[in-house]
Amino acid sequence: MDLEEGVKALWKEGIYADSGMGCTGPVILVSDANLEKAKEILKKAGYIN
Repeated sequence: MDLEEGVKALWKEGIYADSGMGCTGPVILVSDANLEKAKEILKKAGYIN
């Protein structure tokens, strides 16, 4: 997954997101309040399964 493209897809939908490095590798950071909506957007865009 291209992290920056995933972040931009969320921004386009009005969700603030940022990319970062987690313990197990790269992650997209979103607020708990936006987590489920962010997952749906990223699935629709083909970034996650």
